[in-house]
Amino acid sequence: MSPSEADAKTRFFVISAVRLASLALIAVGMAIIAGKIDLPKPIGAAFAIFGLLELLLLPRFLIRKWKSPSE
Repeated sequence: MSPSEADAKTRFFVISAVRLASLALIAVGMAIIAGKIDLPKPIGAAFAIFGLLELLLLPRFLIRKWKSPSE
């Protein structure tokens, strides 16, 4: 496996892990809002909103940062 293939696999794994962590944060936030976890609802809302923003923005930022320069 060439170094560029290894880098691509690592980047794919990182982006996938970020997406999964974002979904987990949203799920925890929704559980707090639903009362399944005993924390104040504003904290749950903050978790859910932060998770949603992370899910929408962070993978795109990483993809742009790692994109090969066009020649």
